[in-house]
Amino acid sequence: MVRSVISQVNPISRFSRSGGKLSPGSVPIDRIIAATGTPLYVYDADLMRHQYNKLVKALPRSFTICYSMKANPNPAVAKIFRKLGAGAEIASKSELEAALLSGFKPRDIIYAGPGKTEDELKDAMRSRIGVINVESETELERISKLSRRINKNRKRAKTKIALRVNPDFTSGNKGEVMIGGSRKFGIDSETIEPLILKTMADPGLDLAGFHFYAGTGLLEAKTLIQAYKAFVRWMKKTSVRLKLDVGVINFGGGLGIPYADGENELDIKAVGAALKKITANLAKSPGFKKTGFILEPGRYLAGPSGVYISEVTDIKRSRGTLYVITNGGINHSLIPIVLNRNYPTAILNKMNRRKKIECVVAGPLCASPDQFSRKVKLPKPEIGDLLGVFNSGAYGLTASMLEFLSHPTPAEVLTDQGRAYLIRESRKPEFGGFKRLKI
Repeated sequence: MVRSVISQVNPISRFSRSGGKLSPGSVPIDRIIAATGTPLYVYDADLMRHQYNKLVKALPRSFTICYSMKANPNPAVAKIFRKLGAGAEIASKSELEAALLSGFKPRDIIYAGPGKTEDELKDAMRSRIGVINVESETELERISKLSRRINKNRKRAKTKIALRVNPDFTSGNKGEVMIGGSRKFGIDSETIEPLILKTMADPGLDLAGFHFYAGTGLLEAKTLIQAYKAFVRWMKKTSVRLKLDVGVINFGGGLGIPYADGENELDIKAVGAALKKITANLAKSPGFKKTGFILEPGRYLAGPSGVYISEVTDIKRSRGTLYVITNGGINHSLIPIVLNRNYPTAILNKMNRRKKIECVVAGPLCASPDQFSRKVKLPKPEIGDLLGVFNSGAYGLTASMLEFLSHPTPAEVLTDQGRAYLIRESRKPEFGGFKRLKI
């Protein structure tokens, strides 16, 4: 039985401040705003390193961490984790390009996700990335055909794959768990054995191992551990039945971070302790003597490092509710609305003042859902204040409706050891020309 240590940490308190103003990476926020304007995203490199090192310390040494690029694909962000020793997990052709641009070696890149196109698979194979995770029988067939075609002139070349398994699993957290039941992800555990044998017999494929993904944004260590154990039980039975020597087991990602008031941090020590027991037990079984293990977090590594910043442009009261309107909305930061949670929010130039005014923070869009919060408490807001939405380092800019109402996209800034770097410029929407297609 794993005893979970429950803790609540205010994400805002992780950031440095000076004179009541936010100073991410020890850079005063007003200096950054003077150079970039608003809205913008700011990421603190030291907070990324802190999250990565905390995870490494908790995990068994047999684990490799692969940063999930979809959380924040900016190469300047990904490079932080690459320098710390991480690999990369990608889910598109553009993310492959971003991973290579970030300096990841092809052998350290994993390709995940359903619905990969033929062009995407070709690029992955030609780049000779480490592993392609296979989500279905038809995808396996496509990869097999492409592998024979692309590798025909390469000596002893094979395409390394991992089969993604959807094990039989039930949990109380159905909204976050992504295994068990009917899923678009992975191959059902009761139908996968013929595909394992088919892969092993295919001269163009190399079965590197198996992939599994418990869920998204999970905060309960118990749920993750139960899912890991269910997967490993299936893995052991299958290994014995098919006489497998398993090279790699990828436990996926899904490590959550708290957003709303009252949510507890994921007890990563409990998760790590359970994985140590699980992998030590596996090592005693035939077929797992030389198995390596992978974890592919994204949100957990990048999320706490980021803050989305907009400027208060209007304040109004409507039938008892105070609305604080900013120049940035859900077109730049959509996920808080999707999750229906109040992200940690602060007025960045009044961080030493008491939060005593209850209000709703909303953006400038002609859309009713354009609200960052239901109701939050802030210091008395004024036009010109800087409004910060924290825990925005993951699934922020690239997970939003950037072209909605044709507002400019926000800039991105990385702070590191007292310096600030512009890592993406703000840009206006681009409207296409009028060109006849040659068809």
